[in-house]
Amino acid sequence: MVWRQFLTITELLSKEVNRKVTDDNRQEVVQEIQRLLGERSAIIQQLPQPQTNQDKEIVQTVMSLDLDINQKLEFLFNGLKVELRQMRRQKSSTQRYTNPYQSVSSYDGMFLDRKK
Repeated sequence: MVWRQFLTITELLSKEVNRKVTDDNRQEVVQEIQRLLGERSAIIQQLPQPQTNQDKEIVQTVMSLDLDINQKLEFLFNGLKVELRQMRRQKSSTQRYTNPYQSVSSYDGMFLDRKK
């Protein structure tokens, strides 16, 4: 019974990871993935060793789905990292455009007398 529930959550996670991510639904998709991963990790703690042939088949199915899920998650989060970097660059370039002399040293054009 626990193995069947684990398979169901893994299949839901696989569907969610394969879902197309847009700017509008990004937060919803990430939250759903986190929720499913949390449920899955809680069930993993309760899983007994597979004893029947049916449980062993479920394990094989979960392992094949897990490979796909890991690849898709890595792809998804790498895309998020790239977008975050682009947003940071855009923010800094916007700040430079609105205040171009912010990074200029304040000692520029000033005479400092070092004689005593």
